[in-house]
Amino acid sequence: MVAAVNLRTKRIIVFVSLALVPLAFVCLLQYRAGAGAVESALRERAAERAARMARDVTRVLSIQEGRLLELARSEAVRRYALEHAPAAGAQTSNGPAPSPAASVEEAFRAYAAPNLNHIQALTFIDGNRQAVFRLNRSPDGKSFVAQTTDLVVGHARHEEGVWAERKPEVLRSPLSEESYGAALRVTAPVYAPAVVEGEAAPAGAVVAEVRLGEVISEAGEALDTSEGSARRPVVALDNAADNVVYHTNGAFTHQTASGTMPYFAEVAARMKAGGSGSGLYDTAERGTQLAAFQQVDGLSLSVAASEDYAAALAPVRSAALVGGGLAALAALAGFALLLLAATRETRGIGIVARRASAVAAGDLEQRIEISHSGETRELAENFNTMADRLREMIAREAESRQFQSFMRISAMVTHDLKNAIAGLSMLVSNMEKYFDREEFRADAIQSLREATEKLKRTAARLSEPALSLSGEYRLAGRPTDLVSVIRRVLATNAEPTRPLNEVVARLPETLVVTAEPERIENVVENLVINALEAMGAKGGRLTVEAGKVDDDLHNDYVFFSVADTGVGMSAEFIRTKLYRPFSTTKNKGIGLGLFTCKEVVESHGGRLEVESSPGAGTRFRVVLPSRLFQSGEGRRRPEKVTASIE
Repeated sequence: MVAAVNLRTKRIIVFVSLALVPLAFVCLLQYRAGAGAVESALRERAAERAARMARDVTRVLSIQEGRLLELARSEAVRRYALEHAPAAGAQTSNGPAPSPAASVEEAFRAYAAPNLNHIQALTFIDGNRQAVFRLNRSPDGKSFVAQTTDLVVGHARHEEGVWAERKPEVLRSPLSEESYGAALRVTAPVYAPAVVEGEAAPAGAVVAEVRLGEVISEAGEALDTSEGSARRPVVALDNAADNVVYHTNGAFTHQTASGTMPYFAEVAARMKAGGSGSGLYDTAERGTQLAAFQQVDGLSLSVAASEDYAAALAPVRSAALVGGGLAALAALAGFALLLLAATRETRGIGIVARRASAVAAGDLEQRIEISHSGETRELAENFNTMADRLREMIAREAESRQFQSFMRISAMVTHDLKNAIAGLSMLVSNMEKYFDREEFRADAIQSLREATEKLKRTAARLSEPALSLSGEYRLAGRPTDLVSVIRRVLATNAEPTRPLNEVVARLPETLVVTAEPERIENVVENLVINALEAMGAKGGRLTVEAGKVDDDLHNDYVFFSVADTGVGMSAEFIRTKLYRPFSTTKNKGIGLGLFTCKEVVESHGGRLEVESSPGAGTRFRVVLPSRLFQSGEGRRRPEKVTASIE
């Protein structure tokens, strides 16, 4: 059940990672591509609107300036300038200015009438920089009223640079805020009659006050009318100040941009910095908007046209949601079909998993029967084949282990028989020489009795193989006098070799170890016989020592050692082959003696050490525990330690 749940979870993860995630990514890319196309189109359209508005404002102002130059060049205006020259003006300085000729007023009205919405006032400035005639727009905005008296200083505002002009050019003053809105003063020089332009200073000037907000408003209305769409927001800012020159929403006009439109601050800063561009801003009423801005040539003025970014993007967003939803439904339908097909296979996989668990638990008779076809059927067939081969392999492995155990037991028993036969051979050889001695015959009978018991034990090991393998079965240890065991082995195997070999025994009176006596005796016997064989026919000195381990950390251990003066062994042989079964340096033997000794010593909790040099002899040292250790009692395995004889 857990495997099925995990498999179902994995399917969901795979479906999400390989289907839904890529699908969502594709939908996101499509949405971004659509949004990018819409935004690009909006930026292009807004930029075109802003550029067209800037061109329209420039065009209207150019027309006004051209017509103002025509007015300044008219014969009536030039004569009027001559009449109000400084010399003539001095004669009448204490009285009111004479009434202008009808032709001058007619010329002013002819200029102002077609521009009723654009012109706030026309003023004539004489050579004394005084306003002497003014044509004002009426309060109702339907006509103009002439004024020659009660003219104030403010009416004489104009561009001072006009008096230095030697050619007919129109000069623009900075934008200003008037009671009627943003104003642009345009000044044209007026030269006296018969004066060639460029040869004398102007005799007067004509100033036109242009209603800049009306010019921008008409440009925006003309733009929306030509596109046949609803009016969209238009903003004009004075670059030299923080003033809104014009806004589609009249409530914002004549206000500060930072105070009335904080959401527009970033775009406004870019507008006042000059140049052109576009940017997004957010409003509470209409959401995200896109504004493109453009500078008006010759003016410190920027105009911006806005497009409804949120409304334009809504269809793209809706299309992306619909497309994503349909794609997700299609993917879910495919997943349902996949889940239906996979569930069928999951049942088979569950059966295989349960059978595999049973095999892992040791039941090798499991088989799987699946009727339907598919990947699970092939898996079941492979599982059945694997189970059959596993049963065969286990059977062969059991046979092989039994055969190896038998061979090992046979080799070990053969080795013990060889040692027993060697002892009997020595006894027989000595009997020929010393049989007439009573004490020898008594010792010989005792030796024969012990040899017979040993052969019986060896034969018994063949019928009880588990007791024969020290590494697989450990007998219960008991307190044993190690000295008596050593003396018995020396009497049987070493003493008969005198006087060929010198036998030296440095042994205490008693030395108790916790061990199985027969096995420890086999270890001592193996080491003694190996030492005698290593010295060979030349003879030598056999030294056997025993005692307690002289170390506070190992005071619960005893040792015995067997040393010879034989041929010795190389360090390489000791490191790689000494304790390996069937490895030996002797011409005769099967190489199991030291392997068996090491297993017996280690099974008793001891350690077997060796010191040897080629040509100098060998010394084997066995360290064994002198008492039983309780369960859970800390015990340190003996390392190479020093020893003393008591």
